[in-house]
Amino acid sequence: MKRQPYFPRTTGLRPEWFHNYATELPAANDTLDMPPTEVAATVADARFCEYATGAWLTAVREFGPAATSSVESLLNDPGASPHVLSIFTPPPLPQGDPTATLPIPATVPVPPGALQRIFTFVKAIKARPGYTEAIGLQLGLVGEEDTTTNPLPTFSLKAERGGGCECVKIIFKKYGRQGVVIYGRRGGGDWELLAIDLASPYMDERPLLNAGQPELREYRLQFYDDAAPVGDFTGILGITVNP
Repeated sequence: MKRQPYFPRTTGLRPEWFHNYATELPAANDTLDMPPTEVAATVADARFCEYATGAWLTAVREFGPAATSSVESLLNDPGASPHVLSIFTPPPLPQGDPTATLPIPATVPVPPGALQRIFTFVKAIKARPGYTEAIGLQLGLVGEEDTTTNPLPTFSLKAERGGGCECVKIIFKKYGRQGVVIYGRRGGGDWELLAIDLASPYMDERPLLNAGQPELREYRLQFYDDAAPVGDFTGILGITVNP
């Protein structure tokens, strides 16, 4: 089976990947039997990368509007006192937990090139006699099925009774993408954005436009990746919703 690269191309998924790799590797090393000092070094790389791509980067992005506002105030607001520019305070580094069953080390800064060192260590992991696909899945080293043969999401519709009317369950496959964008229309009206959904299924639980009257609902989907819709829309599927 052809697979995608195991490392997430979507930036928002990377902190979770680093966290899983750093958390699961010490346990998997009971089977892999790699040098403990090398395992500790790659775990340190992963934990600092998790911090940098997660908490730190989020804080930087949230600080941006405050910094812009501070400069605008300097340029345009009246006042007599010297203006103090906003100061960015990074989130603290995680302290770890040495008392855990598998001790969690404190997160510390590491030299540049951390991701490339992790990639090199992953190659060494996969060359170990004890490596199996199960370990690869545990550590996040096995990519999802390649989406090149699936340029669009696929989905099906199922009517399910609930909430006083028949709802529509949208069961979709995202083929390794982050999620899907779901649009719907009712009674031949305009298309509406219903949801950006990261996990199947999605339940359309809207009430009927006209109580007591059946209506045709139509849907089309689009891939969602890296905080934006990706690619073309699927074909349209429809289903009748009854009172």
